[in-house]
Amino acid sequence: MGSLVAYFSYEIQDLTKKGNTMIVAEKIAAIAGADIMRIEPKEKYPSDYDECCKRAKTEINDNLRPEIVHHLHNLDAYDTIYIGFPIWYRSYPRVIGTFIDSFDFTGKKVRPFCTNEEGAFGVAAMELEPYIKRRGGVLEKGLAIKAPEVSSCDDAIRRWIG
Repeated sequence: MGSLVAYFSYEIQDLTKKGNTMIVAEKIAAIAGADIMRIEPKEKYPSDYDECCKRAKTEINDNLRPEIVHHLHNLDAYDTIYIGFPIWYRSYPRVIGTFIDSFDFTGKKVRPFCTNEEGAFGVAAMELEPYIKRRGGVLEKGLAIKAPEVSSCDDAIRRWIG
């Protein structure tokens, strides 16, 4: 069985710069020899930072599940799923919840990773653990990367992957 890196990364719409979560996801996929898939909301997040924050806060407060563009039908080919996201308001973006709702994680190891300014999960890991368990998976120890360390996190990723 293989591994999949599924990630959501907020991108400023100029497309000239990759988001931090995308950079870390690509590094994990390369180091782990995993397939990679971007979790894409059907309705893109606004490129205006304040508008994006407003939408994110509403989704978190109301526990909404924004629709996503589906790239997979199931996770049968994978035994380990790396799920990545930026931390928003000390939590996970709700498009991650939509992704989790879309699949059966029975027998899967789920390894979360996040990027943010603080290098911590906030409450995201605590919130995700029972949710992953209800979908049949096991949430393992995650990896949090501070934004300024994204370009130099390869060793931290190697230690985390093991």
